Amino acid sequence: MTSLQSVAFSGAPAPSPDPTSPVYRDAYSRINGVVVVGEGLADRHFRLLARAIPEDGAELLRLGAMEGRHARDFIGCGANLGVRPDAALAKQLFAPLHALFQECDRSRDLAGCLVIQCLIVECFAVAAYRAYLPVADAYAQPITAAVLADEAEHLNYGEQWLQGRFAEVAEAVAAICRSALPVTLQILQAVAEDMRTIGMDPSDLVGAFCELFEQSLVTIGFSGAEARRLVFRSVAAVSLG
Repeated sequence: MTSLQSVAFSGAPAPSPDPTSPVYRDAYSRINGVVVVGEGLADRHFRLLARAIPEDGAELLRLGAMEGRHARDFIGCGANLGVRPDAALAKQLFAPLHALFQECDRSRDLAGCLVIQCLIVECFAVAAYRAYLPVADAYAQPITAAVLADEAEHLNYGEQWLQGRFAEVAEAVAAICRSALPVTLQILQAVAEDMRTIGMDPSDLVGAFCELFEQSLVTIGFSGAEARRLVFRSVAAVSLG
């Protein structure tokens, strides 16, 4: 059991959701907004990282361009259902996380920037797309599968950069986790009911996110116990019920 799997959302996913129903499309507009805005912010973050890490600039710009394509692809998934993404709500939900990234960027805290984008956001994306894939409509399934493969590459960049500098960045990584993880889980909390409506289980998603993030912390140099403790302490105050 991961640290977050003991924290359950109430309720259960709706059985056999109908993508053509008004209720589904209403919920999907908010889920789609979170996905589209999240991918767009990832593009912006990678472009800022390319400026901050010029020796890897070309690679970071390539990763950012991939995120931009993902955003356009997911807009198409919504359009296929006759749905426009609720970008206004999504921007509001992502604003605190984006502000933390900008603060790290201004202070030249590269470790903080990479934890937010390459670990937290990418683990968030991987967990969400894995949870969505089994219930995605026929149009969205291949797109989601292709995007999911790309996100692992983005996660790998951040892990390698942080792993190579672990001794000097460990404290900064722990600090940004304490700030950014609760903010990220609040995004999930805000759309939990919409996830159920389209057939996803929020509890499974948050558990998968926790497990992926703990694995990333171990990859960069934390012990398993340290990683679990860091995640648990960072999210303990967030109510997901």
